Amino acid sequence: MITRYLPESEYTKIQVSEARKFENEGHFKEAEKMYLAANEPDLAINMYKKAKMLDHMIRLVMRFRVDLLKDTHNHLAQSLEMEGNLKQAEHHYIEGGCWSYAVDMYRAHDMWEEALRVAKTNGTTKELGDIAVKVAENMGSEKGTQFLIKNGLLEAAIDFEANQDRFEQAFRLAENHAKYKLPEVHLKYALHLEDEDRIKEAEEEFIKANKP
Repeated sequence: MITRYLPESEYTKIQVSEARKFENEGHFKEAEKMYLAANEPDLAINMYKKAKMLDHMIRLVMRFRVDLLKDTHNHLAQSLEMEGNLKQAEHHYIEGGCWSYAVDMYRAHDMWEEALRVAKTNGTTKELGDIAVKVAENMGSEKGTQFLIKNGLLEAAIDFEANQDRFEQAFRLAENHAKYKLPEVHLKYALHLEDEDRIKEAEEEFIKANKP
């Protein structure tokens, strides 16, 4: 008796064909098993992507294509953002190591509180301050300052006022809440006065800023 075996390539084709049938019928778990048995994890990953079963997609990427994990998260985030699914897009931007893109996304939608929340959770103190000032700039002078103070970002509020050449307010905030910021405000004011050729006044401010 002679036993005939299928070549491996033919056996793989049969497995993939069966997997596609399961996929078309919505039996995704069975389809996944067949794709993996055929050593075709990319087909299983793509199946879950098409079906928008993103948790399963990421699970397989982590198992078989971990080098592409960050790129996958960022690609998903961009797609979700375009679809208007901002919360899910935020999750994937953060998982992909691009939390600042989530901040930019929320800023583009005038969702200032959300932008700041992401920065607070993921950024350094300096990054948070820089982003907070950008958010405030989009809101206008008075609203921007109120927004920063409301969120407890007094340093950013001082920087924001100084950047807007509102030095009286910047000095008042620093004097009342963050005296260590006073030299920095004096320096910014000195540079402002120098630009206006008010040299004598600028000299005094440079000295107050400990920058003789």
